[in-house]
Amino acid sequence: MGNEVEKGSPGANIIADEERLFGQVQARVALGDEDDRPRIGAGDLDADLLSLRDQIAEARPEDLPPLIEQMTRLAALASRLGGGQSLPIDVSSPYFAHMRLKEHGQSKDVMVGKRGFIDRKSNVQIVDWRNAPVSRIYYRYEEGDDYEEEIAGRRVEGMVEARRNLSIHKGNLRRIGAPQGTYLKDARGNWVQAVGQIAPVLHGGMGKASRPVAVPRDKGKLGIHHGAARADKALPEIAALIDKEQFELITQPGSGIVVIQGGAGSGKTTVALHRIAYLNFQDPRRFRGSNTLFVVPSQALVRYVSGVLPSLGVAGVPVVTYTGWARSTRMRCLPDAPTKYNDDPPEHVSRVKKHPQLLQMLVTAVEKQAAEIGGELAELYAPAVAEWNRLLKRPLVPRLSGLNGWVKKAELEPTVRVSIESFVKRWKKRADDVVLDWAEMFTDPVVLGEGFAGTDVTPKDISRVVDWMKRQLAKPQKAPADEEGNPILDSEGQALTGDDDDPAGRFDDEDDPILLRLLQLKRGGLVLPSGDELIWEHVAIDEAQDRSALETKVLVEAVNAPDGDTTKRSVTIAGDTAQRLVFDNNFSGWAELLHAIAGPSAPGTQPPIVRPLKLSYRSTAEVMHLAREILGPELAPEDPLAARPGEPVELHEFGDLGEAVAFLSDALRNLMAREPTASCAVISRHPEQADAYFEGLRRAEVPALRRVRRDEFNFQPGIDITDVTSVKGLEFDYVVMVDVNKASYPDQHWARHLLHIGVTRAAHQLWMITTGEPSVLVPTALRDGGRMT
Repeated sequence: MGNEVEKGSPGANIIADEERLFGQVQARVALGDEDDRPRIGAGDLDADLLSLRDQIAEARPEDLPPLIEQMTRLAALASRLGGGQSLPIDVSSPYFAHMRLKEHGQSKDVMVGKRGFIDRKSNVQIVDWRNAPVSRIYYRYEEGDDYEEEIAGRRVEGMVEARRNLSIHKGNLRRIGAPQGTYLKDARGNWVQAVGQIAPVLHGGMGKASRPVAVPRDKGKLGIHHGAARADKALPEIAALIDKEQFELITQPGSGIVVIQGGAGSGKTTVALHRIAYLNFQDPRRFRGSNTLFVVPSQALVRYVSGVLPSLGVAGVPVVTYTGWARSTRMRCLPDAPTKYNDDPPEHVSRVKKHPQLLQMLVTAVEKQAAEIGGELAELYAPAVAEWNRLLKRPLVPRLSGLNGWVKKAELEPTVRVSIESFVKRWKKRADDVVLDWAEMFTDPVVLGEGFAGTDVTPKDISRVVDWMKRQLAKPQKAPADEEGNPILDSEGQALTGDDDDPAGRFDDEDDPILLRLLQLKRGGLVLPSGDELIWEHVAIDEAQDRSALETKVLVEAVNAPDGDTTKRSVTIAGDTAQRLVFDNNFSGWAELLHAIAGPSAPGTQPPIVRPLKLSYRSTAEVMHLAREILGPELAPEDPLAARPGEPVELHEFGDLGEAVAFLSDALRNLMAREPTASCAVISRHPEQADAYFEGLRRAEVPALRRVRRDEFNFQPGIDITDVTSVKGLEFDYVVMVDVNKASYPDQHWARHLLHIGVTRAAHQLWMITTGEPSVLVPTALRDGGRMT
């Protein structure tokens, strides 16, 4: 893990400083608020806490550990004696960062935590990271910087004497991060200094960036840690580690669209989650949990991020996949429509149903229907056309309701009134039938040909879509039955169903956004049959580069527009153009997506904010350098910026699967023996390859082995065997990319994106395994030398 900190060293002084401060904070927080009611049996305990606090303040560094341990026990006891009352902040983890600020020659300690607690008499000042103005100093300045900020209406100037991030878990100070080094408390309670550095290292270009001298390691050893590690591999909240660029994005105003463009491991998902917490704190009534939606691409990511918002004090935020949300929303809005779905519609059909041109085509279809209604109304009773035109700005269904209200109040001949009411009733039913709109549009080659004219959709594509749609609209086959009408059973006693591969009577997942957008255009929102509308105050969309413009538009339009001003909608979009996993959604960049969903910015309005996060915190410099080489200059024109150096990337070449499994089984058994809490992913291109490796490693009795498919990750220590399409957005301590062969990863854009996604899942170390001719995407230096630094 590192070298033990020597007594009297700068590191030892930092540790003593933080332990002393932590003990003082524990004592004060454990006493509770000044107006708390007396705790039964706590009088002597309070006196002991105050006495121990004074001893800690005056103790020598070598005498601090036992005093801190005693303080931790007393603070926990004080919490239990509190009965039903709550302490002002969590005594087991009161803060995660510490600054020492010098103003006008005086120094003061300011801690940053999840909740604020200030008692200047006891010299305890903990500020809330989300709201306290002084917390901006922590996120915007480094140790040794002069700062100048406006706080409470006055200009404050000073210097950051110390700036440190800390991990306090269950009342124990476990880690101190400072510019001078990172200090960790091991299982025996001894402090050690971690090996390496955290300063950004830029690789590539003309020169060589400096890095710390590392002890050479033998090629072929997987694993770099010793001792305990965090067993829970789900995404943690990391408010203490947020950098200046991330903080600026988190604290953007609540109105408008904010786009976070971030490379692999840059923290874009974390920023989006912390932005939700920030908005909730700023305006808890508007941005309460139930009014916010966080959309991710997979169920695995739902579980991966689900614990972050509650840990930040925001409960009740639905974390959903887009497919699941769209499906359930469509069923709620259209409960009488089919409920079955096709598992794998043809790729050319999916591409057309996701095409951005559909946004305008749906608007045109609704406008055409409104014009048809107006024409018929003019023939039926011309004076009513003036009222119909007056209601022009209303969506179609409310517009018809408005016309019906006018009919009831207007002085009309009885026969005229009855005729118009019948007309409105008929058209209102037709206008609300968006399933029929969908069916008519996608079975009409003329409408589709006119709508897609001038795009990359060909007549052959249109013909295929029409054929597929006709099959979807056909009557489903009945389940097979015997002569008496009883269902025929299979070998397991289950009733046989119709042809599961037959699309008849089933929707595609791509149909839901089309139907939902039609509902928004016609009903004025995602309106349920009861008349209630599904609407949110903030929506955050993760991995948005894999969403179509139509899918994104539906989410954006489901956000409340204060005062009817659509530019005030609160939306966060996070993604990375280099990490595409979906290639049939016609995504071509953020500018094109924003133009499709929001249009050009009107003069005097706030345009969407697009900010990049360039520094990767997850992967080492070696991994990020390889990832850039895989993408190539066309897809990744900028050199990567990584937070830390690490182990060289290694390539191991074998003649067949059996040889590779024999090698891997030894390496993985040794890894689990040394690091039982490590997470390792063995990632293949195809599920069938993952099955083969799993069987081979299982026969070799590799421990903690799991065959994990798309949504089955449990984020526990062990070895997950999976395919590259299942790991998007996830992180593992160690990654082994298997069968990185020419056949699996050819020289194609989609292959570059997929291999890039796979390698950037690694936090500490990456191996690549080939069982045939290596992919041309593997850099020559790695193919020739077997390792890449």
